[in-house]
Amino acid sequence: MSEVLDFYQKQAKEGLSSIPWVLELQEKGLRELSYYGFPTRHDEEWKYTMVDALLKQPFNRPQSGKAEEIKASDIPVKHQVIIQNGQVIGIEALAKQLPSTVIIQPLFQGLMQHENKIKPYLDKLLKHEHGFHALNTAFLNTGIVIYVPAGLVLEEPIVLSHWQDREQAVHTRHLIVLEEGAQATVIEDYRGAEQSSYFTNTITEVWASKHAKLTHYKIQRESKAAYHIGQISVQQEENSQFDSHSLSLGGKLVRSDLKLYLNQEKATCLMNGIYAPTDGQHIDHHTAVYHLVPNCRSEQDYKGILTGRSRAVFNGKVVVAKDAQHTEARQQNKNLLLSAQAEIDTKPQLEIFADDVVCTHGATVGQLDEDALFYLATRGISKQEASSYLIHAFAADNLRWVPNRPLAEWMGTLLTQQLR
Repeated sequence: MSEVLDFYQKQAKEGLSSIPWVLELQEKGLRELSYYGFPTRHDEEWKYTMVDALLKQPFNRPQSGKAEEIKASDIPVKHQVIIQNGQVIGIEALAKQLPSTVIIQPLFQGLMQHENKIKPYLDKLLKHEHGFHALNTAFLNTGIVIYVPAGLVLEEPIVLSHWQDREQAVHTRHLIVLEEGAQATVIEDYRGAEQSSYFTNTITEVWASKHAKLTHYKIQRESKAAYHIGQISVQQEENSQFDSHSLSLGGKLVRSDLKLYLNQEKATCLMNGIYAPTDGQHIDHHTAVYHLVPNCRSEQDYKGILTGRSRAVFNGKVVVAKDAQHTEARQQNKNLLLSAQAEIDTKPQLEIFADDVVCTHGATVGQLDEDALFYLATRGISKQEASSYLIHAFAADNLRWVPNRPLAEWMGTLLTQQLR
């Protein structure tokens, strides 16, 4: 492991910032990369996910140069920023279509021009729990800043469309800040050329001020030969709302974390996800919600559909602090195994230190209902078509959570294509 640590440290040092406070963050990342190293199965949070294959194939940082062909997303949303092989494309045109008080810039540009708005938030939520976090901070340069001022409602979603087609590592850091009463929808879409091997190491930090609302989507459809390590960290203030909708379909090895800190009363959050690995894929979702104050509410609903020789992991944790009375927290994870070779490890957790709360959690693992298949067969429906009906009925509730109907239908189409 020392060789791969040396490799990435050397690359990170080649791109250190000239901005003193950013350089300080990068150097902290380098120190903590050496201290933590990369996770192994001896780490409780990584016991079901091995990263050995990723570490055996160190990836170079992206090479500069103009993109030969711009790979826009097929998502049914007009406002798109493209991060193609680490290069940000189209952000100036998008900025002109938004209110002038909105800041949307490449991270490196925002660091130079808006220090007073970015410095109070950047890297404040992230606790370097393993080497991939530290590595992202050491490479701190690529990403997008979205800053929405108080009271402004952005009606149209903004897509951060990631594309890779080269053997490389892209370490992105996105920062989304919503001032008091602001509202926005942000969609992160991760894609890659078929069978391209690359490494996405991405972190998104979200700050939702009082009465702010962010609807966030993460569509992960990387190349089936790609590695994806990602984390979204969210801090919520009084009466804020954060809704997360996740669809995870791509990647050879995927680890996707979502951590929420409910810091002021009456904050609410929704975590809604579907993961559907196929042959040779390993998809690991970890969620954690920290109820730190009274009168907050959280809801988690994740479903897995596994086919072929695939593996998935779901670990969902709810922590209710001693003073967080009148908390409401619900967590559910259901999994459908469509193959004898598919494997799921699911671990819902509740850590409750308050006594006046309403908290529930549950997990199920099963196969298609044979009685339902038989009933549909008696109605002249083929086994393949009947299976398709039941699978889509299984995922239907999660797609109904999605408030944007064209997006929900598009996500349903992606799921159908994955399961063919």
